[in-house]
Amino acid sequence: MKLQQQWCANERCPDFGEVEAGNIQVFSYVERRYYCTTCLHTFSADKGTLFETLRSAHSVVIDAVALLNERNSLRAIERLKHHSPNRLLHWLALAGQHAATVSAYFIQDLHLTQVQIDELWTFVKKNKNTFARMIHLMLAICGSGVHWHCPVGCVWSAT
Repeated sequence: MKLQQQWCANERCPDFGEVEAGNIQVFSYVERRYYCTTCLHTFSADKGTLFETLRSAHSVVIDAVALLNERNSLRAIERLKHHSPNRLLHWLALAGQHAATVSAYFIQDLHLTQVQIDELWTFVKKNKNTFARMIHLMLAICGSGVHWHCPVGCVWSAT
């Protein structure tokens, strides 16, 4: 836990928001909590982060969200990480909300020119077309147009 990068999270504290004021001490290494010697309040090291309300280890959450981001199946991640699908989806939703908050904070007042906006849109549009083509090709590869008879009597067609 890095005391030099922390500040008091209590808005009523005289040292609120001041980094390296010398008022922050470790309250609990296990619970990852800090202590302010000025206002005598404790606060979590994870305040304002994705992990603020989570009890699981950070590395497990990061690995699971990374696996979901790489389009692994929910069941496969469930087997690998030993967590329920609902918990994995909850972590993904929290990560998405946090990413949206961070993006909204940093992407404001960007005074872009028309050329810069056009370049950005061209990049996004180009990637959408590439992604759509990849899915279309995958669908074409999977189905060969040959009928397959299932043991119960139903007929499947790839067309």
